[in-house]
Amino acid sequence: MEVKFEAVASKTCELYCKLGIKAYKEHYLHLWQNNDPTPYIEESFTLDVVVNELKDNLSSLWLMYMGDTAVGILKLIKDAPIGPYNSKEATLLEKIYILNKFSGKGIGSLALSWVETYCQNSDKQVLWLETMQKGPALNFYLKNGYQILKEKQLKFDLVLDKQKPMYVLMKKID
Repeated sequence: MEVKFEAVASKTCELYCKLGIKAYKEHYLHLWQNNDPTPYIEESFTLDVVVNELKDNLSSLWLMYMGDTAVGILKLIKDAPIGPYNSKEATLLEKIYILNKFSGKGIGSLALSWVETYCQNSDKQVLWLETMQKGPALNFYLKNGYQILKEKQLKFDLVLDKQKPMYVLMKKID
């Protein structure tokens, strides 16, 4: 299986939004009161938000493809300090969303490998991310060599209290 990564451009912003919204809703509706993730969608996947992110030199937005089929998205913050690592040493994997029908096929592992290579090529020492304490994502990241750095809480008021606990995970890039 080959997964291709394509940088988002102005002509693919709409596709990035569509994929992000669909994948997010497939995996994370249970976090929200009334299954309504509108606050997150409005902060992350409106055309205005994504166009502005494209203008930001620190943001790096990507589409993931299997063949000609778009299967997910990635968002990196290239210079994002964490713990003892400064912004030149660390990158944040802010979003990695894969459509449900393509989950469990190894795409996530390939995507992590691709991001780690991207970080190596950018002379980064660490890659970090945030994930829910409950659910399959945590075990996926732990299996892929990430370590729990600290706990935090999801910031959205309309997220169910029992769903707010998160972990910050980090992996050193060789």
